[in-house]
Amino acid sequence: MTELYLLAILVSILLDIVLFYKVTKLKVSKAHFLFYLLLVIIGVICSFTGYKAILFYNVLAIVILNIIHKDNNNLTLISGTLIYIFSVDLIIELLRGVSLDVIEKFNMSKNEIEWINLGCIFCFFLITYLIVFFSANWIRKKLTGNNFRIFFWLILYLYLVTLVIAVVYKGTKNIPPATIFFLSFLIVQFIFSLGLYYLMVKNQKVLLKKSEQDKIIQEQEQLQEYTKYLEESEDELRAFRHDYRNMFNSLKISAQEGNTKEVIQKLDEYTKANLNAKAFEKYRDVNHIKIKSLKSIIIAKLTEMYREHIPYNFECSSEITKLPKNINEIDLVRIVGISCDNAIEESKVLIEQNQEAHIEIMAYSSERGEFEYEIQNKRSDSEISIKQIQQSGYSTKKSHSGLGLANINSIKNKYENMTISYEVPEGYFDFYLVIEPEEESEE
Repeated sequence: MTELYLLAILVSILLDIVLFYKVTKLKVSKAHFLFYLLLVIIGVICSFTGYKAILFYNVLAIVILNIIHKDNNNLTLISGTLIYIFSVDLIIELLRGVSLDVIEKFNMSKNEIEWINLGCIFCFFLITYLIVFFSANWIRKKLTGNNFRIFFWLILYLYLVTLVIAVVYKGTKNIPPATIFFLSFLIVQFIFSLGLYYLMVKNQKVLLKKSEQDKIIQEQEQLQEYTKYLEESEDELRAFRHDYRNMFNSLKISAQEGNTKEVIQKLDEYTKANLNAKAFEKYRDVNHIKIKSLKSIIIAKLTEMYREHIPYNFECSSEITKLPKNINEIDLVRIVGISCDNAIEESKVLIEQNQEAHIEIMAYSSERGEFEYEIQNKRSDSEISIKQIQQSGYSTKKSHSGLGLANINSIKNKYENMTISYEVPEGYFDFYLVIEPEEESEE
């Protein structure tokens, strides 16, 4: 009978390891065989010692498997999966103990009880396997999703509560009242944990939705401001044309009399007074962009530059009506947004240092479908390494030109027909993007 119990313990430990890899989808390495063997040996020893030793084994298993898969760099997935499996083991073991306590109330021989106990062990092994097996994908998604921290701490909380109940239950002889209490407490805690997790996730979704709505409202305000600008510009042009006609009529006599000096002087004064307003050039050429998402991000960034009093110039001489078919608009919008943010941040630094700032932006689309985008901004005198600014996590207080370029490169790698180059001519940072039209396959 002892040999069968030892076999059951070995099966339990090996089953936990198998289920761990089922959930995490990590690869088993033959090079770490000694680690696996160490886990099995310690697990067998601890199983004969008690719950305190089992807790030590569980912690050790988490440490060892994190060491084995340190290159994976996902502490939450590895630790969370093991805690979940150990929690299921504890709950099933607790149920097995309760079942055995109830069976012992009947007049049965010790040998019969041992055989029933052994049968329960293997039966509950199967239940454990089925529970973890069918919930594997769900657990992995929760431990790698947006709310992984919340889910991890809920699993840990459930594990600790279950462990405390198991330890107290093991030392309690008041059966069945104590049993009913502990099991009821465990069920309540489990329901509470699920409810708390649901409410937290729901609250996050509400906050995210509100954030998205705020963003939409902001974009609408920017578009409304752009529309207002177009209307005002149209009125200004109409008034300008009317005034200019009247001015020319008034200058006819001077011109006919040959007083060209007076004509030139008055024209120069009128031009300076009416054509140098910054607001007049605020959104120049934006109307040539017909792609709504691209137009929206350009308007948003030009508005920000205008509000921050950053001198800029935007040029789009040709109409942009479409992008190459394989390009996701959202990816292009992200690239434009990041590159503009970099230029704006660097310009703010220059203005704070009482230095001259300026941003030049160009967008172009050829007849054959090629798309070009370039943004150039003045920068501080500090030297910039093109290789360094593209590395993930790189930042500097002196210059923000490299911020987010690692993200841009990750987007670029998705497209074979997208080329991005960076240059740092003296006093400037230049970002240049070209998207070639996708070649049509010959039938």
